[in-house]
Formats: sequence, structure tokens, C-alpha cells
Amino acid sequence: MGVSTNQKRVFIKWYLDNYKTERREMVWLLEYILKREHILQNIHFVFEAHLCPRSIIISTDDEVKRPFRYYKDHVVTTDVDKAFHDIRLNPDETMYVEIIFDGNRQSVEYAEVLEDNPYLPDDYYLENEDYIFLENILEESSHHSKINILKNKIDYALDIGDVQSFNKWSKELKDLMERKKYKS
Repeated sequence: MGVSTNQKRVFIKWYLDNYKTERREMVWLLEYILKREHILQNIHFVFEAHLCPRSIIISTDDEVKRPFRYYKDHVVTTDVDKAFHDIRLNPDETMYVEIIFDGNRQSVEYAEVLEDNPYLPDDYYLENEDYIFLENILEESSHHSKINILKNKIDYALDIGDVQSFNKWSKELKDLMERKKYKS
């Protein structure tokens, strides 16, 4: 089940009570949303809202140069009034909201309203080093698997007394082990 409108309402009130936004229009926008059940139903709090087709990012972080951003179909604006008018005219459209404040990733209040971002690629948070690490794990796993398969083939050749197969699989195992040694 998703986040209830009451939970969203409680979070927005908590946020407004605890954090000061740079521009008064941002407070008015949140208060407008807060008072309209049908709009709250279509609001979803997510991380990385900039990846969504229609979203708002509000920030109280002093490091952020643009404390308000509104995204719609790959167009971005910092004009709160444009966002307000679009929300007012299209209250039934889904809106994704990200609020950036000090400690937002550790905030229990924020966590209670957060939902999965359906536009976030599965590998979004992976960095190049992660891909290299994963590739090494897969390579190592594949190597061990090949060794085990060859050892099983060698054992079977011994069990049935097949010298030719034993020699073939033993040579292949030796070659595989040497190739691995040269890569390391």
C-alpha cells in the first residue's frame, strides 16, 4: 500500500515547521498542496526526482544554488509560479517531489513518506569501480565453476578408466590454471 494523504500532510507540516525555505512562494506552494486532498493523492516523495517526467525539488541546503526546481517533460524552471499554475491546472497528474534538507537521508519523518522512484534505473547508484568489482566477482565465479566442471570430468574419466579423456581434461585444467596465474 502506498503512502496515505494524511502521512503526506503530516510530513509537509513537519517540514514547514522545522525548515526555513529561501523564498516565501515555496511555502505558499506547499501550503496549497497541503490543503488539497486530490493533489496530495497524486504527490509522491522520492529521491532523484529530476529523473521523473513531472517533479519538484525543494532544497534548504545552502550549497544548492537553485533552491527550487520544477521539471516537466525535460524542461526545468526555477519559477515557483509556473509550477503552482501547472499544479493548479493539472491536479490529477502525478507529481514527484524531492525535498533536500540537512539529514534528509536519515530523517524518520521523510522516510515515512518516501516511495520508490519508478524512473530510477536499477544501476543508478553504481559507480565505475562497482562495475569493475562486479565483473571481477563474475569472472572469479566463472573460473571456479570451470575448474569444478573439469575436475568432475577428470574424476569420471578415472572412474571409467578412460585414459584419453583423463589426459584431455587434465591438460585443459592445467591450461586454465596457468592462464589465471598469468592474469593475476
